[in-house]
Amino acid sequence: MAVLHVPAPLRALCGGCDRIEAEGDTLRAVFASIGESHPELIDRILDDHGLRPTMAIAIDGSILEQSGLTEPVQADTEIYLVPPLGGG
Repeated sequence: MAVLHVPAPLRALCGGCDRIEAEGDTLRAVFASIGESHPELIDRILDDHGLRPTMAIAIDGSILEQSGLTEPVQADTEIYLVPPLGGG
């Protein structure tokens, strides 16, 4: 399963967990899976248009550019939520 690493400021939205395992073959599918158990967390990550402008995502160490959430993920993918450059 893919692993979403949750930064400290968002951990209260998922019961204090620092990582969440989820199934899915794309970022959208992984976030949909996480949204079933942690909808408040997903609301802080996504809006109606996709990734919120105040959020960035790194997969296996590479920051994604303007992700449409169609990025494929593997079972061992590590997904990180990162603040925008400049401290946002």
